[in-house]
Amino acid sequence: MTWTIRAFGSRRAAPELERPTALALQGGGAYGAFAWGVLDRLLEEPSFRPAGISGASAGAVNAVVAATGYLTAGREGARTALRLLWEQVGKMSLFSPLGLPGAGLQFDLLSRILSPYQFNPLNINPLRDVLNDLVDFERLRGKSGFPLFISATDVSTGTQRIFRETELSIDVLMASACIPYISQAVEIEGRAYWDGGFSSNPPIMPLVLELGCGELLLVKLTPECEPALPTTAPEIFARLKRILFNAPLLHDLDALREMQALLHRTRLLPADLRRLRDLKLRQIAIDDSFFSAANGSALDPNPDQLARLHDAGRRAAQDYWVQRQAAGRS
Repeated sequence: MTWTIRAFGSRRAAPELERPTALALQGGGAYGAFAWGVLDRLLEEPSFRPAGISGASAGAVNAVVAATGYLTAGREGARTALRLLWEQVGKMSLFSPLGLPGAGLQFDLLSRILSPYQFNPLNINPLRDVLNDLVDFERLRGKSGFPLFISATDVSTGTQRIFRETELSIDVLMASACIPYISQAVEIEGRAYWDGGFSSNPPIMPLVLELGCGELLLVKLTPECEPALPTTAPEIFARLKRILFNAPLLHDLDALREMQALLHRTRLLPADLRRLRDLKLRQIAIDDSFFSAANGSALDPNPDQLARLHDAGRRAAQDYWVQRQAAGRS
């Protein structure tokens, strides 16, 4: 398992176990089951309660489902809700033709010729029904278990929009997960939205600026490194998509590092800027082996693949937690 922990900040800050942790969940289709595994393991810890969660696409789905489960029955409720979500996603894949040999390539070619407005004029999306069954959006808008930051991309301007927990609806969630060559754009308040991963994958700056967190845990569904050079057309397009979806995150992380570097130049700072200066950034990243041709794709959430991703996420979260505890005792 390839995963990375990075830390920035002062050694004189409070012990790490005392710092509230915010979670940022990247999008990535079926690979979101890796983040499910991470959350599943962390929520086993009685001392773990996220200060807030941001998410794009699959990350947004994980965040909202976890929040509604947490509101119902705490940590165990969140774990149960996430398990139900991914079990339903796996069942949906059993009826999808994308699991057949060569179907993924055929669909990729088809999507370059026909738009979802042509091959799916009724805009049928089974995921919408699953989420409507699992999430009580009205209740979440009134009282969320923790703050939420859900990103979507404005089709007209290409800019991000961050929806908060008080704005949540099924349309907001479907907008955040709207891949434009698969699904029709989602209209909210007269504006059309696509997948949040195009502009903010996941939201970082609103999360760290608005919450009093001392640590940010970023769960990445793109590997830290993919050393193998892609040479076939499908491999090249797949790698290009991952690079494009990872670009907004890299931009936000660079901005955060530059901001922290500037803040370290002076000691005369108010408390909120000292917190930002000393913010710890941790990363758990999916292993690049999941992106080989033999391991399926983000559009093919077959149950076996989801189980492997979940287990890998749990292992990565276990390693993170052990190191976090060790750092808190040092």
